[in-house]
Amino acid sequence: MEKIPVGILGATGAVGQKFITLLANHPWFELRELAASERSAGKTYESVAPWKQMVAIPEGVRGMTIKRCEPDLECRIVFSGLDSSAAGGIEKEFAKAGYWVFSNA
Repeated sequence: MEKIPVGILGATGAVGQKFITLLANHPWFELRELAASERSAGKTYESVAPWKQMVAIPEGVRGMTIKRCEPDLECRIVFSGLDSSAAGGIEKEFAKAGYWVFSNA
């Protein structure tokens, strides 16, 4: 079975990190995109994420480039770990663009 490509919004925060640990070796999903704030966009995940999980950053995620939270990600499903103060508008943009949005907010 071919894995379904997914992305994470708010990937550098604690909830985003938990999504990463759950999706990194998932049997159905391929973690393809990481998105976060403007200040993190364009940088590697390892260089900006203050990792707080009990397990190491998954090897395949360390060097991934973080993108902006804009609906141009190469996936159709996003898991959102965005803070509730920012989530509403961003998640609506993704939903309007045809993404399936699963939110923690």
